[in-house]
Amino acid sequence: MRCLLCQESCRQELSLIDLFLFRNQKNPICTKCQLQFKKIDSTYCPSCYKPNQKSICQDCIDWKKKGYLPSHRALYAYDSAMKEYFQKYKFQGDYILKKVFAKDIENLIKKNYSDYTIVPVPVSQVRLSERGFNQVSALLDETNCIYQNLFVRLDDSRQSSKSKKERQIAEGTYYLNQTKELPQKILIFDDIYTTGNTIVSLKKNSVAMVARRLRVSLLHVKTCKFS
Repeated sequence: MRCLLCQESCRQELSLIDLFLFRNQKNPICTKCQLQFKKIDSTYCPSCYKPNQKSICQDCIDWKKKGYLPSHRALYAYDSAMKEYFQKYKFQGDYILKKVFAKDIENLIKKNYSDYTIVPVPVSQVRLSERGFNQVSALLDETNCIYQNLFVRLDDSRQSSKSKKERQIAEGTYYLNQTKELPQKILIFDDIYTTGNTIVSLKKNSVAMVARRLRVSLLHVKTCKFS
């Protein structure tokens, strides 16, 4: 097979079970490319998983003062390798790259959040038309995890084009789809964590609908980007 990232040929060992179930591919990328991505180790903010933090980070302290505290998991740091990945997958529309982290995502969800309803962060209709797919829900499509689209996004501006302050003060971006029955335990799934504004906005809408009885968690599976 060929690695989805570098296109080099790579050989993978298959077990008897793999052969019996006709599984011809375990990992869509080669070992060299896999090692370029940095998993977040034991040193991180306990609230938002910002790497290289021995205690709660300043962003989370600021949110806590406002009455909100991010609570999520992240798998990888946002370094040059991850930035290049998202450039290809998210902005250049290389749809097949949704396969790269599928197994990591599925394992984390099934191990830690099996009783949660998974809810991907939505993109606006304008962005969906431009890109052709929601890069967040596409990551879930490659797993065996069922999810629900409970939220709608109205703002069509790119988060990456906004300053940190602009992202923090943005209001009215996400709305709850009230035609959907709201579960009691929601796992919000996103690709890149920047300021925490997305999860706060979604949580505010969720809690308002259930008189503050809803337990909301963020599964920030992919990366942490702080700027």
